[in-house]
Amino acid sequence: MVKLTIDLGTTYINMAFYDTDKNSIIAYRDMPNRQSLYGRDVINRILTATRDKSYVKKMKDLVVDDICDAIDAFLTEYKYHMFDIETICLSGNTTMISILLEYDISSMGISPYRHSLDQSIVTDVNTVFENKQFSPNCRMILTGCASAFIGGDILSGLLYISRHEVSGSDISNQDESGISGQIAENYLFIDMGTNGEMVLSVDGHKYAASTACGPAFEMSLKRQHAYGSSAIDAIALGLMAGKISREGILSEAYIEKGLTINNIRLDAELIREILLAKAAIASGIQALIKHAGTDYEHIEKLYIAGGFGEYLNIENAVRIGLIPEALKDRISILGNTSLKGALILTSDKTATTYIDKLSKEIEVIQLADTPNYQDILLNNMYFKKI
Repeated sequence: MVKLTIDLGTTYINMAFYDTDKNSIIAYRDMPNRQSLYGRDVINRILTATRDKSYVKKMKDLVVDDICDAIDAFLTEYKYHMFDIETICLSGNTTMISILLEYDISSMGISPYRHSLDQSIVTDVNTVFENKQFSPNCRMILTGCASAFIGGDILSGLLYISRHEVSGSDISNQDESGISGQIAENYLFIDMGTNGEMVLSVDGHKYAASTACGPAFEMSLKRQHAYGSSAIDAIALGLMAGKISREGILSEAYIEKGLTINNIRLDAELIREILLAKAAIASGIQALIKHAGTDYEHIEKLYIAGGFGEYLNIENAVRIGLIPEALKDRISILGNTSLKGALILTSDKTATTYIDKLSKEIEVIQLADTPNYQDILLNNMYFKKI
């Protein structure tokens, strides 16, 4: 039998197929989320749906068709049948899951940013993926969310951290019940993507915030067939060589044609996107720590999740000011914790209760309402001095 886990992201859809008999993940699939046609980020997709509610169904259909096409390709290649799929767990941000369920998401775009996903949903897959001929016994789990901008993908990540020893081990080599182990009591968890969500767990309390990173980490280099981490490396080298200023301005010799480093062409637009994303993450970290009344010394671990983080050069991330230097020796790269947490949800019946409880316990901070946040943000609108 097969369990399917899906990380439904704003920019990409990632899937993993787990064979329960072989006790391992046998295939991964990933694809762009074609909803980008209706907006590159969640805010623009919410605005699109608010202007015309019929677009919610159109965006849902794009996702369902692409997921089902990927399932069909997997079944054909690995000689499985549709009825072999016994459970599907879909983890994602609040907007993506709400669209999949065809909820009215207009209230998510205006303060106080209300949403309808305050608990996980366990249902028959055919109620969501209509007319796709799954087994009538196939369960579907959709993750609940903590707020309009702290979604089930983040809660799945926290579930993974709570159930596993995060020492770089690959979930595909773990049994499906999970492996318990020693984890940090006080930690900072960051998932860097189109949105930069972060959770600070300190002294038994959890605080969360979401920042808008835009396309910098995931899509800004699509035209160059490279990833956002490659741009960070190139910018760090440009800063060290004096060819890029702390303000993100190319030196005069490169303003017109751009600067190429390690086969990455840096122009004013790309550097600006990275600078804005870097400022958003760095400011979110500082504001969250300030709100919790703690400091870097109190944080035992910085866990970085997401595909972007897997390729991140820590030294260069510190050099540009994306990651605090005080935490650079306490970092663990976890990979796609949304998928890894989703796999736990397919086999542990207590896991949905855990994340639903967690969603109500987390204190979600609206950064824009945080005292002096604009000053913090302005102070981070520079690359770190090399």
